[in-house]
Amino acid sequence: MRSAAQVAVDYERLTGRKLGITGEVGEVLACDKLGLKLLADPISAGYDAIDKDNKRYQIKTRRVEHNRGRLSRFSKHEFDYAILVVLNAKYEIMELWQADFRKIKPLIDRQKRRNPSMVEFKRLAERIS
Repeated sequence: MRSAAQVAVDYERLTGRKLGITGEVGEVLACDKLGLKLLADPISAGYDAIDKDNKRYQIKTRRVEHNRGRLSRFSKHEFDYAILVVLNAKYEIMELWQADFRKIKPLIDRQKRRNPSMVEFKRLAERIS
């Protein structure tokens, strides 16, 4: 994963354009750190990973230098937990946040595009790293 992240950083430095691997990097790093199993099918029914008890996790990743911005769209499928991975410019984990689906569902449903802001998500989540 480190090699892919370095290629993305170099590409951005050379071209001024992002390579578009943030979500995948965040999923792999979060699963590795939290002991989750990343699902092989990237379009599984509303979740990206499972834990040893088969709890379902939807993982959102932001690569930021500030704590603003919106998360990508949450699917309409049910899951058990949402994880927010905040990466720095070098694709290293700065923060991990976890929220119970039942707690954030009203927030997600209030958003026309089902994409709450980072600040809104963090208010309902617990920082886990």
